[in-house]
Amino acid sequence: MTELTDAQRAILEEVLASQPKVPTQRTRTAAQGLTFGTSDEIEARARSLFTGRPYDEVLAEIRGGLEAYREDRPGQALAYEIGGAALPALAAAPFTGGASAVPTLARMGGIGALQGAGYAFGTGEGGAIERLSRVPGGAAGGAIGGVVAGAATRAASGAFNLLTDSARRLIGRRGSSVVENEIQRLAEQTGRTPDQIANDILNGRILAENATISAAVRALRSQGGEASRVLQESLSQRPAQTRQQAMTELRTYLSDVTEPSALQAQRRSDEVARAAERSAYSQFENVAAPDEIVEALAETLRRVPAASREVEEALRASTGQNPFYSIAEDGAVTFARPPTVSEAERVRRAVENRASSLYREGLGGAGEAVAGAGRELREIIDLSVPELATVRGQAAAVRANRDAFVNGQRALAGDVNERLMEFSQLTDPAAIQSYRAGLMAALEARAATGSRQSMIRNLANEETKEGMILRTVFPQDQLDQAINALETASQSQSASSFILGGSPTTETAMEAARQGMGVSASDVVEVLSGSPAAIARVAANLVPSRGLSEAERTRIAQILVSEDADLVRRAITDESAMAALQQRISQIMTSATRGAVGAGATVGAMPTAPVGAAAITGLLAQ
Repeated sequence: MTELTDAQRAILEEVLASQPKVPTQRTRTAAQGLTFGTSDEIEARARSLFTGRPYDEVLAEIRGGLEAYREDRPGQALAYEIGGAALPALAAAPFTGGASAVPTLARMGGIGALQGAGYAFGTGEGGAIERLSRVPGGAAGGAIGGVVAGAATRAASGAFNLLTDSARRLIGRRGSSVVENEIQRLAEQTGRTPDQIANDILNGRILAENATISAAVRALRSQGGEASRVLQESLSQRPAQTRQQAMTELRTYLSDVTEPSALQAQRRSDEVARAAERSAYSQFENVAAPDEIVEALAETLRRVPAASREVEEALRASTGQNPFYSIAEDGAVTFARPPTVSEAERVRRAVENRASSLYREGLGGAGEAVAGAGRELREIIDLSVPELATVRGQAAAVRANRDAFVNGQRALAGDVNERLMEFSQLTDPAAIQSYRAGLMAALEARAATGSRQSMIRNLANEETKEGMILRTVFPQDQLDQAINALETASQSQSASSFILGGSPTTETAMEAARQGMGVSASDVVEVLSGSPAAIARVAANLVPSRGLSEAERTRIAQILVSEDADLVRRAITDESAMAALQQRISQIMTSATRGAVGAGATVGAMPTAPVGAAAITGLLAQ
């Protein structure tokens, strides 16, 4: 081929320069990536509606411009299209605060497959069948592209995070002092956020009692000095304090907190109720019984002579008088004087007591017959003296409440299912409250024995008998608060026993060695698993350390047992500039990883969608 002369080359360049340049389609191309390849159709539909031009003509014009742009500037066009695909994840970052987790490889593949399938469908032409035939290929390519791009970006994100974390630890450390460094290390081991830890303190739980750092707290206590004294003084007193707080919480909703104990409150209530009952019945003592009651009374004593013995004994014990009636050998009843309404009621109660006695002896038939005689007498008394029926109902309610209290006292004994059924059968609010008061009396009695620690532990455990009874009997709208108090007391006792008791263990010695190093237990686990990032992070912290001074250990102990939520929150929150930088970079890289999945899915779907379409079309043609 003859080489062009300078003159010819100049003429050619002039001709090319005079040709109109292909206009850029940056916005349209990015919109294609953002809308899974459907923005051209959306725009064509809108322009057709507003201008009146045929839809197909407008669509062909738009697609022609896009295709010319891709041919003239392929790299630029591709960049804008995949940038549009990544835009949703990047745009959502300010609203999530970087809180959304980096997706796993499996999730990347799933997201990529969905976006690839959507892109393949959106960029297809023709009807639904033709477009659907492109979906399998687009999904396969999108899955591969999403995983590759997402994994690459995640690796880069890990490198950036490692770099900034190392800089934070080496330059800014984790806080403004060695004390805060150590407190933050321990707080990280709990797996709880600063807000959660502060909320625990507001609910009565101190940081030292968290089970995951008990070995570290024990190590601090084992080193002696003022720090040991601070821990000893607080943790030896806390079990009794938290147990008392839990009992107070229970008493508030199970019984009257103004009384020294639930049992004393019930006894005081019984005395008042009995006095009221005697006063209510006294109004009938000198009221002569109507004739119909006298006749029914004579018939009842004739049918149930055994009841008369109880009446005779009660009369002699209370008044020293002989009975107001006599019973002949043939069963005939003669009254020495007209009986009163009160005496008729006394006979009725004696008959019912005799029926109950027969039932207990296993004589059900006899018991039923005697009970029937008692019911007949009651009906006549109630019909003749309705005021007595009202008084009797009030007295019966008092006795029912008394029985419910006794049952509540026995709630922790016997078969738990029977106790639960027993409580479920109570419908009267007063009886339910009496049962609760009885349960509280049982808890107070056990709290005064050596089993008080196990009682608190069992009440906090929903799987034990005590835990099941409490969760059923306790007022449900206040249950969470009571359970929290019990769990706090149980945790306080466990922490005190472990931290203050026994000799140092291997785990305690290891925690003592890690003090002041900024290396958490989770760091060690990650190193043992072979994580390169963890190895680098721990290596950055394994610099020569002077250890903790006694004053620093004391301050750490004071924070561990502090009940000041704001103080602890400030101590465990790293507010340094390096920490803020690391958090911001982590947010950006997390969003970038999620965006890369979408971009990779679009790139992966571009060449594979037509392949999938050809395969499906060929299969359908057979």
